[in-house]
Amino acid sequence: MGSEERGDRAMWEWLEGFRGMDLTDAEVEAASERLLADRETALPILLTQFTDPDEDAAMLAVTTVTLKGWGEPYPIEPLLDLLRSRDVGALGKALIMNVLERYGVDVDGTGLVGLGINLEEFEVEGGPGLEGVSQN
Repeated sequence: MGSEERGDRAMWEWLEGFRGMDLTDAEVEAASERLLADRETALPILLTQFTDPDEDAAMLAVTTVTLKGWGEPYPIEPLLDLLRSRDVGALGKALIMNVLERYGVDVDGTGLVGLGINLEEFEVEGGPGLEGVSQN
């Protein structure tokens, strides 16, 4: 196993350690900062969180906060692909829309809302399953 593969695996295992936890805003921010320090390794791991059928609140919180803190170039195309994917649930799609808005993408004017997402079902500040976890 190469050092790159070990790094990917180590980051994946570290992030998986948050599954099922009730993280504070400070813990989410600290995890986000660590992920942003190695964006190349983190991006595929983060994008995978949106296709997780369990939609773990802690994992999605860390993923969303990290993606909102992303610098240019923004991962717009992979997020748009996920938005069109049947493997991403309504919560994941709502969070992706929120991230894309943060990047300056006009989600209302692009026809993306027409993908069958009921955004009213998910409040940006902690939708179902994300109680107490900041989405900033």
